[in-house]
Amino acid sequence: DGNNYIISGFLYSDGFNVDLAELIGILWSYKRSIIGFSTLVFLSSIIIALSLTEYYRSESILITRDSQDASGLSQYSGLASLAGVSIPGSGGNVSAEMIAVIKSRQFTNHLLQFEDVLPSIMASKSYDKKTQQIQYDSDIYDSETKEWITKPSYLKAHKKILRDVLNITEDKLTGFITIRVEHLSPVFAKEFLTLIITEANNLKRKKDIESSEKALSYLKMELSKTSLIEIKESISQLIEAQLERKMMANIHEEYTLTTAEPPFIPEDKSKPSRSLIIFLTTFFGVMFCTGIILVKHFYFSKQTTP
Repeated sequence: DGNNYIISGFLYSDGFNVDLAELIGILWSYKRSIIGFSTLVFLSSIIIALSLTEYYRSESILITRDSQDASGLSQYSGLASLAGVSIPGSGGNVSAEMIAVIKSRQFTNHLLQFEDVLPSIMASKSYDKKTQQIQYDSDIYDSETKEWITKPSYLKAHKKILRDVLNITEDKLTGFITIRVEHLSPVFAKEFLTLIITEANNLKRKKDIESSEKALSYLKMELSKTSLIEIKESISQLIEAQLERKMMANIHEEYTLTTAEPPFIPEDKSKPSRSLIIFLTTFFGVMFCTGIILVKHFYFSKQTTP
């Protein structure tokens, strides 16, 4: 630009110039300051990196089972519409539905009813590897009496879970759903992930059973009203399909979400990367120190130039 330009390795700026050899000479003259500051930054970065809390990530790969197709309901969807009966899940995206359920505020509120889930999410402070116990922040939660000093709302817990704990992705090509839970306790990470999968299946099962029972009540009532043989046969087929759907819901423990890769207790931490933190902190510390030295040198050189 108008104030700075480079020609053949020389830097010209506002009436003075400096080459690379001079730059090296300037920095060499301040070598003690640079080494001292770099050492301080390096040692500080080690202390900071070692003081950071370790987090562990448990992961599970899931496949969705379409309860409608599994029970043979899909073949009756057209017949059901003619009879005025709605088949839940017909034509829907089961994966998207389950992901939406798991991310919902209502589902979070349901999970928080289980023992130690809310304290582990909102009041965990550290993790004792020997005892495999979570240490809680005493300013927030009293672990001995199991009483809250300041109890957070389920809405705050929901935000924290989505931001810091839970991660869900779906492979559109294969249909696989990957759920990851990250926590300072590897044991809780695995247990919470297992709880999420189990309860998502339980709620879906309960919903489908209730839906089937309502449909059966309606179909039986309609069956008693009609005298037409064709209609009776159609309604009987729908009743059979709903009974099969209800049976599938009761016999399958993994009703909608089936595990291709179950949750596990992680052995290696997922974060922080201490070596990367130390390297970047030291690198930028050296760059900062070098920049300050050069700015100071050239500023005073310019000030003393007649």
